[in-house]
Amino acid sequence: MTPRAQVLVMAIALALVAPATAAAEAYVRVVAQTAPVHSGPGGSYREIYLAERGDIYEVLERGTRDFWYRIALEDGTTGWVLGELVFPFEVVEEGKPGFFTRVGRAIAAAVLGPSPVPYADVEISFSAGVLDGEGTFLLRPSWIVDPYLAIDGFAGISPRGDKDLFLGGLGLSLRLAPGAAIGPYASLGVGASYVRPKVDNFVDEEETLMALTAGGGVEITLRKQITIRLDARNWTLFDENKASNGQEYSGGLAIFF
Repeated sequence: MTPRAQVLVMAIALALVAPATAAAEAYVRVVAQTAPVHSGPGGSYREIYLAERGDIYEVLERGTRDFWYRIALEDGTTGWVLGELVFPFEVVEEGKPGFFTRVGRAIAAAVLGPSPVPYADVEISFSAGVLDGEGTFLLRPSWIVDPYLAIDGFAGISPRGDKDLFLGGLGLSLRLAPGAAIGPYASLGVGASYVRPKVDNFVDEEETLMALTAGGGVEITLRKQITIRLDARNWTLFDENKASNGQEYSGGLAIFF
């Protein structure tokens, strides 16, 4: 083997056994109350998104004019934000991320999108599932007071073998991570339940019961702002003589306006 070939082989071997160098990725954190994201590096370009204080985005490019950063949004699109509204920083990652870390990041980037909650006034969701072991269908309109708090309505039916259970009322929802692609929430509601026996049921009577519901769930925002809603709640139906409890497990879709 020639001396030149030996040097080349040694260089390749050193490269293979040497530890991976630290890779630095650039990010910006929004320090203003809000930061408009534009389609180009200038205020005259169309506004495509409104970032909130504390949001963090990966920097893809630095503008050649003025002080603009091109950032990656959560739905996979990109936009430009003024540097005076953000704080740039770097994250140094030692070595190469593990397999599961890389897979998780790829799935999140390909599937999840930004939540529409911070910019919406109304949410309408339709859910189907089980209540006390029986099927149930519920419509839940909601007025979003602010990103954390919403006033909910609910109306639905739980058709059963010997009777139908109609539900309706109002409640409150508290979002624990507004704006997150996967956002948990807690809820509390009060209303009424109307029990209607089937025509061949001669045992039960028609009656109206008070209804209390408490629980929560999670909203998962996919790309194109498709939102999946999963709920788990406890229902208490009662009057002055009796009370009963049942658990609801349901899922459905939500749309925002």
